[in-house]
Amino acid sequence: MSNSTLEQTLSNERREALLVRMEQVTELPLLVLAFAMVPLLAASLFWDLTPGEERLVFILDAVVWALFAADLAVKTAIAPNRRRFLMRHWLEVLIVVIPFARPFRILRIAVYGTRAFSSAVRIFNVDFLLVYAIGLVLVVATIVTTLEEGSGSPLGFFPNSLWWAVTTVTTVGYGDMVPGTTAGRIAGIVLMVGGVGLFTAVTANFAAVMVRRQRNNDAIEEMVKEVRALRGDIDRLGGRRNPGGEASQAQP
Repeated sequence: MSNSTLEQTLSNERREALLVRMEQVTELPLLVLAFAMVPLLAASLFWDLTPGEERLVFILDAVVWALFAADLAVKTAIAPNRRRFLMRHWLEVLIVVIPFARPFRILRIAVYGTRAFSSAVRIFNVDFLLVYAIGLVLVVATIVTTLEEGSGSPLGFFPNSLWWAVTTVTTVGYGDMVPGTTAGRIAGIVLMVGGVGLFTAVTANFAAVMVRRQRNNDAIEEMVKEVRALRGDIDRLGGRRNPGGEASQAQP
């Protein structure tokens, strides 16, 4: 292998390592943004917003789009094989290339939602599981607000739907607000069945993390004890030497 080929291989390996590191760092923030965009886009499409609220939603949409575009551009520039990288991250490409025009908002909701749930399947720790739970609450609250709007139910107002979704998924269930339409109640059943199990898994994961942390602390304490015992053995061996550093000779 020539020097130039070797240098190119090492360069590609460094770029791939940097890309993997960047994906690990940005995965959680992008997942949160993707979930947050679902109610924002649905609000501008299905709810009666004032011009000021409509403008705020558009600004937030543009900011999130810019973050996804910048992330995609940087990672594409770093990737050793750009074509393969873009094919592997086709959802991010769709987020960037879909226009902002109103007819495309339903498609944008679908793409953001797909992006969020495709990332959430990689639930290996409490952080991702919490994000998945938050995303489920936001999505169901958005759906219920859309279904209940105009029915006279307090759940036709998004903050109320969000409060109801949180109390439902955490099994608190104050009962102060309930869906009034059949479709809203079906969405509530979905949240109960999927959300309650998810909340239980979050609690179990928290407990598992605390147990692992306690085991790690116990292991560290055990290692400290072994080091102290080893130092004691070294000190005892050193005590057999005279002040001049030479080993003491046994008396006949």
